[in-house]
Amino acid sequence: MKLFYSTASPYARTAQIVLREVNLDPKSIEVQTHPFDNNVEFLKANPLGKVPCLITDKDDGIFDSEVICQYLDAEFNQGKLWQPVQSSWALRTTYSLTSGLLDLAVARRQEIMRDGDGLKSDFWWQRFNDGLRRGFEELENRMTLMPDGFNLLDINLACLIDYMAFRHSDLDCIGSQVMSRFQLFQNRPSIKQTQPSD
Repeated sequence: MKLFYSTASPYARTAQIVLREVNLDPKSIEVQTHPFDNNVEFLKANPLGKVPCLITDKDDGIFDSEVICQYLDAEFNQGKLWQPVQSSWALRTTYSLTSGLLDLAVARRQEIMRDGDGLKSDFWWQRFNDGLRRGFEELENRMTLMPDGFNLLDINLACLIDYMAFRHSDLDCIGSQVMSRFQLFQNRPSIKQTQPSD
């Protein structure tokens, strides 16, 4: 089994965290790559050319971070990380909210990179900022829904908060209840061992 990842990708990090939480050996599974490197094995497994991508022991390619996380959890952990989240539509929606916030945070980062080429759009910049502020406000209101125990929603939350600190420290929009939840598990080995970097 191989997990293709990039150290800067919050999506890949979710899969890296799950890999550790289900007690698989990351040293024998993780393969650091960059999508622009056009690694042949990687592109064969995921023609979209995006990380993360998992190649199973049966040589099947699995891509999209949410699918990989649920696969690893189901195959090696009896679904214990996903089960608390799938128990209610409100929690599934909260999970989607954290995924959407990750999308906005990555899009905002791409807009910053376009600025160096003189291509930054003021319209999209404002849209991303407004979306992040609204989304985090909604996430703050949903913290009372959070289930006991560490789960896939917490993993998304950890990757989101750390990515905001990594790429968007200028944007102050994370509420106190969200941070309190994060502080419950921020020192887990799986979180500390997978900190984002360039």
